[in-house]
Amino acid sequence: MRKYLVLLSTIFAIPLLMGMGMNGGNVKHNIPVPDKNFTATIVDSQGVTTKVTQITFDGKTYLTGHKGNTTVTVPFDKISSVQVGKLAEDKKASAFITLKAGGTLNITVEGNLPCYGSADFGNVQVEFKDIRKVDIHGIVPKETQ
Repeated sequence: MRKYLVLLSTIFAIPLLMGMGMNGGNVKHNIPVPDKNFTATIVDSQGVTTKVTQITFDGKTYLTGHKGNTTVTVPFDKISSVQVGKLAEDKKASAFITLKAGGTLNITVEGNLPCYGSADFGNVQVEFKDIRKVDIHGIVPKETQ
């Protein structure tokens, strides 16, 4: 009887122990593959700079937010840079967008919006609220992909 109790305890403990140290399961090892491969430089809130390809916000090659009650979607090919403001009480952050055609646009974006990219050392993921700035450089030419 004691052998069976030890065996059952071990069987139930293994899945629990295997889940330890996995960072809550929040890290995404595979990033979404975008329809267009843009290059960018991401500067996070700690000042760490990372150059990436295949940048997306939640798998999309555009940034969506609100200007008042209006939903605004700005494609990456129109964006030069995005500066991120502080997180507000409603868990949204201000995005100050510099457009390639000139001019700026201010919108509010969900703070937990994930930003994905592929760096030389591996895939990266950072929430919008943890970004200081993103510079969109353009589309990677097909021959270098």
